[in-house]
Amino acid sequence: MASTLEQDHEKIRQTCLNVPLVDAHAHNVVALDSNLPFLRCLSDERGHETLSGVPLSLAYQRSLQELGDMYGVEPNESSLKAHRESLGLEAVSEKCFGGANIECVLLDDGLTMDRMLGMGWHRKYIPGVHRVLRIETVAEAVLNQPVSQGGFSRWTLESFDHRFVSTLESLSEKVVAFKSICAYRSGLRINPHVKAQAAETGLHEDLRNHEAGQPILVSNKAFIDFMFVRALEVATEHNIPMQIHTGFGDKDLQLELANPLHLRAILEDPLFAKSRIVLLHGSYPFMREASYLASVYPQVHIDFGLVVPMLSVRGMRCALSDLLDLAPVNKIMFSSDGYAFPETFYLGAKWSRDILTRVLCESYDNGDLTLEEAVGAAHLILNRNALEFYKLEGARTGIQRTLSTESLMRLQESLAPSLTVEKPPTFEFRLLAAVPKPAHPNGSTLETNPTPRFTKPEEPTQRPAEVKAVAAAPVAVIPRVAGTVNAVAVDAKPIEVKHVRLMFVDSSGLLRCRIVPIRRFEEVVVEHGVGLANIVMFLASYADYPVPNSAFNAVGEIRLMPDLSTKVTLPWCPEDALVFTNIHEKPGLPWEYCPRNTLQRLSQTLRMSFNLVMRAGFDVGFYLLKKSTGSQNLEFLNTSSFSSAAGVHVASSILAEIDDVLSSFNIHVEEMHCEGGGQFVISIGEAQVLTAADNLVLVKDTVMAIASKHSLRASFVPNLHANSGIGSSRVRTSLWQMEENVLGSQDPSKNKYGLSEIGGKFLGGIFHHLPAILALTAPLQLSYDSISGPRYHFWGQGNLTAPLRTLCSAENVVSSLELRQFDACGNPYYGLAAILAAGIDGLRKHIHLPDPIDTEIEEEDKESVRTLPGTVEEGISALESSKALRDNMGSSLVTEVALVLKANAAYYKDKDEAFTKASLAECF
Repeated sequence: MASTLEQDHEKIRQTCLNVPLVDAHAHNVVALDSNLPFLRCLSDERGHETLSGVPLSLAYQRSLQELGDMYGVEPNESSLKAHRESLGLEAVSEKCFGGANIECVLLDDGLTMDRMLGMGWHRKYIPGVHRVLRIETVAEAVLNQPVSQGGFSRWTLESFDHRFVSTLESLSEKVVAFKSICAYRSGLRINPHVKAQAAETGLHEDLRNHEAGQPILVSNKAFIDFMFVRALEVATEHNIPMQIHTGFGDKDLQLELANPLHLRAILEDPLFAKSRIVLLHGSYPFMREASYLASVYPQVHIDFGLVVPMLSVRGMRCALSDLLDLAPVNKIMFSSDGYAFPETFYLGAKWSRDILTRVLCESYDNGDLTLEEAVGAAHLILNRNALEFYKLEGARTGIQRTLSTESLMRLQESLAPSLTVEKPPTFEFRLLAAVPKPAHPNGSTLETNPTPRFTKPEEPTQRPAEVKAVAAAPVAVIPRVAGTVNAVAVDAKPIEVKHVRLMFVDSSGLLRCRIVPIRRFEEVVVEHGVGLANIVMFLASYADYPVPNSAFNAVGEIRLMPDLSTKVTLPWCPEDALVFTNIHEKPGLPWEYCPRNTLQRLSQTLRMSFNLVMRAGFDVGFYLLKKSTGSQNLEFLNTSSFSSAAGVHVASSILAEIDDVLSSFNIHVEEMHCEGGGQFVISIGEAQVLTAADNLVLVKDTVMAIASKHSLRASFVPNLHANSGIGSSRVRTSLWQMEENVLGSQDPSKNKYGLSEIGGKFLGGIFHHLPAILALTAPLQLSYDSISGPRYHFWGQGNLTAPLRTLCSAENVVSSLELRQFDACGNPYYGLAAILAAGIDGLRKHIHLPDPIDTEIEEEDKESVRTLPGTVEEGISALESSKALRDNMGSSLVTEVALVLKANAAYYKDKDEAFTKASLAECF
């Protein structure tokens, strides 16, 4: 009779043997007539001279015996080859995959091989087949398509970046992970702050070195660092894991540079604090280093494929034991690293089960694990960790769970603090986003309210087994009864997205869009965009006509290219999705006048040159107007005083609905109030500048949509009512380095105004260029009309009358800068770009910041204080003469935008006040 210990060991062994596997990293199988030598499946060696020594390795001898036993033939290579050829690939595959019991596999098809079979072929033998996208393959595919007939020499870092990122974005919904083999090319010592100039030099070096007629291969370290960082940014934004080759490989790999400890600069960067990184191959021979990283960095997980089965039995056992020395159990994942031959999948699966059994039994014997914990660890490592980490919903349904929730909870408490336990679902209203982890991500719940309100979508926790093209995923409505909200039946039919709105903002600040059916969006627009006459960006706001002296006319086309990371479903029209667009000359080549590209480029300059990130938040002022026809008199919903409770009562249901919709876009509403004179203000939290500008556009679109639903009109034009105050729409900005706001300083010796040295220079640039900035942030004459007399050019620390002031935290440290005029009727991308351009100029030139003024400007001081533009024309003149803004934003762009603003101002100059306000309220 077996002892208790033997019975416990047998329970662990049976668990390891029977758990269906999630193979988290492998490659495609090849056809039987491929020229790939079968010897490859028994070794990781690639060269002819090294393959000759494979038959003398321990792993080779063991694998021959295993395959001979499986096929029932002599354990030698010739017998095995003859037998598998007689069986045919289908029979071989059925035997190998059936014996492996793999329920789900993730295939990196970036390893190209002769006669490689597609994803569909693998689904005949494995229920769940998912794609892993190799970023180097994408980069080289991009570079091997010349920019134009001018050839490869036309590539710039910017044009590569946009085409590379847009390609990753377009494929992000079709894959479950990205992968990098940068360890093979330049090593893992990646610089997250690589300079753009160095990266561009590296790009051109790679282009020069490629031989005519041969494909371009990326090899320059600076360029690879840039490429990796950009790909990881996309992966992090979309909540997609990044698999990284670490440790041993072919002989062209510099092993010392494949040590995962070199990744610490990436892991320490706050931009990647929420990234999800997988160290492949157990980092052999750096298992202990990998285990350490997984124990101290929440981003790091480990996949031990290739270590098993390519080492000796002792080597495999020691390697897996080393990984478990420090790494939490919920961070270790199985993979076969199978490739080319079905036998590699079988051997990887068989020996992973065997070695894990040995290691877990040893841990149980040593008292590291209880029996229940050892059994739980087997489920986690072989199955559940990868299911949850890669969000593989399709495979989950086919898995028989034999481990109770209670035991997993106990295992969580004792071994894996970060492990989340699946609990029974609860029913509640929620709108599931069509795009996992968009730039405006999801995540709150519905609150009880008598007004039907749109709820915040939850972040999808799983990906479907076969992910369709972006936006194809239906939006499901799941019920919960809240207050008097009508419940939806549990089996309500999912609401499918049928149309996509491609949103852009023109030079006047008008929101414009094109609508395409979802099928055309998926099949054509994602890759090729939508054509548009380039003059559309520079039409007058009062009529769709070209402005005088513009370089643009009806000749010439641009492309609206969707930024898939921004896609959201519209709660007020759930069959429609909205996506922001970048404007390209042709797909992959950004247009120099594109507002989003201009802002993104300057944001990248700030980061690359100064290791800084600017964030922005807004106070958004708007009026709610009653709809009227044939009258120039505006009828306001309410004209109560500042912060009036009565004013809020009138619009409470509308404001509550706006709040719910904005929450569904993950736009954090910090405050709402009645400004007075019929105006309302919504304050939204800070976000990285491009997302912040997108957020402001979404706020405007949401307010207009909800107002229309209630038979009202919304207008973002300032000072429509005589009692309105100037500056109800404002912008707050801050500077970040790593996870620290570096705008302020607690050290009075560095800056007596509570600013850091960096913050002082940045504010100095903004202050110096404020007259030019106002042309873009206060683009209408109404922005200036409510102030009688001169507008003074000064800044303050707490002075509410200052056009520019600092805001402080409770510790009296400057936390943000506030520009009093950032009218929501303008183009937010150009406005924020102007602030960035000025701040960058301040950092570069160390522009001096004068003393603040925190009192009323006395009569005797007025002569010493400069004045700001008093008319929109004066602001435009300051913009045109600003060399810094021209140099940083683009001289041609500034010229064209100034022409539009001039034309708009000239049109209304001789119009009466009632006509002007009514017309502008209709436009904006």
